[in-house]
Amino acid sequence: DTSVCSGCCATLDHIVTHLFKQLNNKGSKKAALGSVDVENDSLVKVMKHQPQILHQMLSTVLNIIMFEDCRNQWSMSRPLLPLILLNNEYFGQLRQQIISQQAADKQTMMAHFFENLMEGIQPHLQSKNRDKFTQNLSVFRREINDSFKDAVVSLVSNNSEMMTT
Repeated sequence: DTSVCSGCCATLDHIVTHLFKQLNNKGSKKAALGSVDVENDSLVKVMKHQPQILHQMLSTVLNIIMFEDCRNQWSMSRPLLPLILLNNEYFGQLRQQIISQQAADKQTMMAHFFENLMEGIQPHLQSKNRDKFTQNLSVFRREINDSFKDAVVSLVSNNSEMMTT
């Protein structure tokens, strides 16, 4: 259900945005007057000791956007940016894994899609940056879908030629 998925994405976005803000509070122990002490923030503690939780979230959201019929792409894009920023090294590994799983002639194109995804994106969560990421993600998804359609059309065409000869 789209509304359930949108609600889950909004909740995940709030969680990872909070985590990002706590971990990127300009070097002070407290981000602002009255804020939670980073060292005593339970969420920060859990995510530092079990980063695989964030890795799995990033992998899941990215795979849904790339390979499934994603009807609420905007909602899915909101938690994806903070997940990428929180897991930049893992995102690089995931990106390389996805690229290497493509056919040899498609790897350069897939690498280009990923480069375009992060084009112009800064390491912060201000609205303008989030909106730019959402636009980039829309293009990214369209390019991936188009490349898969081209591959299927080519495969069908080749099979048709083989059957007629």
